[in-house]
Amino acid sequence: MGAVASAALVALLAPVALLWLHLLRRSLRPVGDLPWLLRPGAPDVAPARVVAVVPARDEVDDIAGCVRALLAQELPGAAPVEVVVLDDGSTDGTAEVLEGLRAGAGARLTVLSGGGGPLPDGWMGKPWACERAGREALRRDPDWLLFVDADVRIHPQALRVALHHAQGRQLDLLSGYGALLMVSFWEKVVQPAVVTLLLLGRPLSVVNDLERADRPPMANGQFMLFRRAAWEGVGGHGAVRGDVLDDVGMARVFLRAQLRSGVVLMPELFQTRMYTTFAEIWEGWTKNLFPGLERRWDRLAGALAFVLWATLLPWFVLPLGLAGGVPVIPTLTAAVAVGASLALRLRTDRLSGQDLRYAVSWPLGFLVLAALLVGSALRTTRGTATWKGRRVLP
Repeated sequence: MGAVASAALVALLAPVALLWLHLLRRSLRPVGDLPWLLRPGAPDVAPARVVAVVPARDEVDDIAGCVRALLAQELPGAAPVEVVVLDDGSTDGTAEVLEGLRAGAGARLTVLSGGGGPLPDGWMGKPWACERAGREALRRDPDWLLFVDADVRIHPQALRVALHHAQGRQLDLLSGYGALLMVSFWEKVVQPAVVTLLLLGRPLSVVNDLERADRPPMANGQFMLFRRAAWEGVGGHGAVRGDVLDDVGMARVFLRAQLRSGVVLMPELFQTRMYTTFAEIWEGWTKNLFPGLERRWDRLAGALAFVLWATLLPWFVLPLGLAGGVPVIPTLTAAVAVGASLALRLRTDRLSGQDLRYAVSWPLGFLVLAALLVGSALRTTRGTATWKGRRVLP
């Protein structure tokens, strides 16, 4: 390799090394210093009536644990939490599980049959389920509506802590990210790469800066706590009826309406397992990623450039350099980038209780992520993306 090519390679690798070193340094910040990290506790909360809403479609393995955890929420000085579940045409035994739960929970649990038939024109499945369940929840005259996915398990103090945060900051919408359970090989390989891209694209320090007019919309449909008046005021989930990502869509609606929203980390307060197989990972993320980029090809190109440049290039150059195919300086620069990114992955895996051995799968995860990004763009624009038997609107 000539001197010019070597210098060009160093120029490509140096910013990557600095980026991972910066992220590693930030990750060493004491956990308690993060204002958007919520942990178990029993803070004071103003009395509030909360109704939890759960859209469910073929959730036989998860729905019982989800509902029981919601009914077990600890809210002092307020009426017990009620739960409304909409069974959206499940065919796997979810309805039978819900019937058994309803017999034991009494009036605190309402189960609606969504039918599971053709969707109304312009509606996606999840917003339609959330809208119907949310309207039913309003009949209980709540102060707050908590929307959670059926595969979520929340800590008994989760709602209390979230409500304290929302009340203290006068938020109209609080969304949270919990602990991501990863069991199978491909979950442990791919999910960390996807989550890293999502959080780097929308840093919580920016998302939670309520003084910024340009802060990006961000929310997680697994846990969304709405002030009842705000949800009603924007038209409920009808405001995002055609959105594949109804959670980010709701955040965007709230920003446009100049309502106050925030996003927090809640790894000790709820957990979820999104996908169990590579097929589910492929179907789920190809449904979400390109819509998450607002179906913009320039943003897709930027995301792919980041994945190929900032994550895969150093891992490609380093072994070539060790084999003598790349000069010393670019090899050392690649080694710094690889070392910093690997240290960051190990730290986050340790903090979240993940298997540390999978840290070396970092480049494979990002390689699959690149394929997911391209696959999402193609499936979305062609109208071939599906989820749980329903076609996703192009």
